[in-house]
Amino acid sequence: FARVLITAKEKRVTLEEVEVPLGDDMPQWYKELNPRETVPTLQVDGKKCMIESDLIARYIDRISSPANALIGSSPYQRHRVEFFLSEIGDLVKAYFGLVRDPFNEEKRKSVDHNTAYIEGIIAEHQGDGPYFLDDTFSMAEVMVVPFLACFRPVLSYYCGYDIFHEAPRLKKMYVTSMQRTTVKETISKPEEYIIGFKSKVPKSHVTWSLAPGYVLFVNKYSPFSDRPRLACALKNIDLPMLEIDLKQLPSWFRWFNQRETVPTLLTPQGTYVHESQLIVHYLDDGFPEHGPALLPKDADGSYHVRFVESNVDYFMDAMYSLIKDPKNMNAKEEFDWAAGELEKLLAEHQFGEGPFFGGTTMNAADVSLVPMLVHLKACTPDLTEGQDLLANYKLLAAAAEAGLTSEAGKKVFFHS
Repeated sequence: FARVLITAKEKRVTLEEVEVPLGDDMPQWYKELNPRETVPTLQVDGKKCMIESDLIARYIDRISSPANALIGSSPYQRHRVEFFLSEIGDLVKAYFGLVRDPFNEEKRKSVDHNTAYIEGIIAEHQGDGPYFLDDTFSMAEVMVVPFLACFRPVLSYYCGYDIFHEAPRLKKMYVTSMQRTTVKETISKPEEYIIGFKSKVPKSHVTWSLAPGYVLFVNKYSPFSDRPRLACALKNIDLPMLEIDLKQLPSWFRWFNQRETVPTLLTPQGTYVHESQLIVHYLDDGFPEHGPALLPKDADGSYHVRFVESNVDYFMDAMYSLIKDPKNMNAKEEFDWAAGELEKLLAEHQFGEGPFFGGTTMNAADVSLVPMLVHLKACTPDLTEGQDLLANYKLLAAAAEAGLTSEAGKKVFFHS
């Protein structure tokens, strides 16, 4: 259907649109117009009816001025476009096949193979321009871009598959086309495609019941997972979470995160957000109506929080080195330095008096640090050879205790 609308907009042809319910709700009058019960159908002069979106698009291109402008300006260009359109079908079929069996290795290879083939066809004659016919938007884009706009979020959400990961020319064609007003006004939102294809995905699929919503992949023993969990608790965000067993990692998880780490956030648009603290920032930015803000909006406040976060990274690296080898003196020196820096920053009370960097409430800096402090307390003394690594850092110890006993902390650290 999008192909017809794009063509009509490109050729400035006005169409009267009538929304037709599908399935059992399809009205009898429409079935009489189109016995195949498909959409779209083009009715001309209230009499003649045409079906099949690609044929309708060609018809509109032919009857409007200049005639056949979208199919190419020379016999050879028209041949190239026609050949491209004759070959794109196998790629679309491969897309459909992968949706129906999202983690099937052979079906992924089929998409890879067909993508490489189409990429080769584009590369064969394409110059520096972004479109199949270089600088000219043509029926090649009209026919393929709606499928790319659909399957890009669908395959990403359900399959963890990036349709452009080895197709730079196809991606350039898509990105440039999506900037055209005629395309932007026609293409649906990613969430609509994801929910539209849900019926084609096996109900046993790990995210099926949650589509097209957010999914946060976590592990209850991971302090990194606790960061976005804590952010959600602080901002009252009810986010679906899926537990990932890191000792027996599900084979499908590598498609969602090639590094096989948690946390990973899947968005309703089929995109993925990685790295725990970046997920925290994403949630803070994406849910502004859920308070309080974790990252200050002013430049000075934002800098201070991010500076603390960078110091937490040093602290965290040294902490893990010490847990791994409590006798590592270099790690101990690094730990003491990083802990000392954090103590100084806490003592500044940049955002008011209180046990946290945020004063009486936690901000993004605290979300970064508190899970690490809680993890360290859990490892003491069994994994630190009896050492209380926070004994000399009263402010850090107080922040850990305040985080544990806060309402948000109780939800995260005492409820699995």
